[in-house]
Amino acid sequence: MAALDRGLTLFELLVVLALIGVMLGVIAPRLGGDVGASARGEGLRLVALLKAARTEAIVTGRPYRVDFRAHGYRFLALNRHGRFVRAKGALFRARRLPKGAALRGLGKRRAVVFRPSGLSRAFRVEVVTRHGRFLVSGDDDGRIQGLAAG
Repeated sequence: MAALDRGLTLFELLVVLALIGVMLGVIAPRLGGDVGASARGEGLRLVALLKAARTEAIVTGRPYRVDFRAHGYRFLALNRHGRFVRAKGALFRARRLPKGAALRGLGKRRAVVFRPSGLSRAFRVEVVTRHGRFLVSGDDDGRIQGLAAG
């Protein structure tokens, strides 16, 4: 009975915020007519999903990894055998960017790993289209942010 009186946990609140961010990322490109809005929408979606992956790593106590490709990304979780496998759930399904969009600035490292402590290595990636760019970055403390770059 006591569990019913406690309200929302921080994790539940973060999951709801991540879902709202994903929905906004889906809706925003359709509302705007230009391809630049698509870069913002995809960038906002990526920021929300990266934050959700970081939260999932903290809550489950298992590292989560995001592998980037030129035209998409996928989420992996460390299993009990010490291997990264496809993360479960619709939220962490593999994503393909819309036609005309690409990820740039990945450098040699094409993956970001979130540890159970919430920490990761600093990273920077851009969602680029013909008419706009959106910068997604993270610092060593695992803080993730996005910025429209034109």
